[in-house]
Amino acid sequence: MLSSSDLNPNFTLNTQPSSTVDKPIIAFNITAQINEKLTPSTFPQWHAQFEALLIGYDLLDYVEGTLLCPSSSGTTTDELCKLYWVRQDKLILSVILASTSPSITPLIATAKTSHEAWKKLKNLYASRSRTRAMQLKEELTLIQRGHRSITEYLHAVKTLADEIAIIDHLISDDDLTFYVLNGLGSEFQEIVAPIRARESPLAFEELHELLVGHKAYLRRLKQQHNNW
Repeated sequence: MLSSSDLNPNFTLNTQPSSTVDKPIIAFNITAQINEKLTPSTFPQWHAQFEALLIGYDLLDYVEGTLLCPSSSGTTTDELCKLYWVRQDKLILSVILASTSPSITPLIATAKTSHEAWKKLKNLYASRSRTRAMQLKEELTLIQRGHRSITEYLHAVKTLADEIAIIDHLISDDDLTFYVLNGLGSEFQEIVAPIRARESPLAFEELHELLVGHKAYLRRLKQQHNNW
């Protein structure tokens, strides 16, 4: 019969008697679970990935500082609970340090807890993320298709929207459609008006299909015209 650690190689268990600590100590597999090292320009992606990992293991309270180290009254049970918290927190701190680039690690090397390291990183890079979000929103507002294919143009718009979603907030289907239509140019004028007149929002995939189909239609018309 397989053990819990055999079934999931991404964490190891430190089984303790049920009278002390019910939950196992969770040790991370940094190479398998964190593929985006933190650099000065990747905080939004790193933060999203790391936060999702902590939520998955029910450990987010450690870094957010809402699960504090238990005080001890000197009893064996209290001491074991405190030891458990310290060990788990140190493992989280260790993986935070291991997932940062060499230029960032020294900035949090003196942190004693995972919450202290997490807070320092947010203070250092959250404001930069807001500035980046404003830049991306401006790019999204001004983006034009130009000489790009419709697929390349839609990919560029979606890339900007996805990065904004990581840093700031999700772009709605209506807003995404608005940005796409604004930058299409006169070639797509015939299809823009019907899309704008729709009462229900278009999913990005539906918008992509409509515009690619319209481009194919325009291409066929051009070929027919050249054959006359």
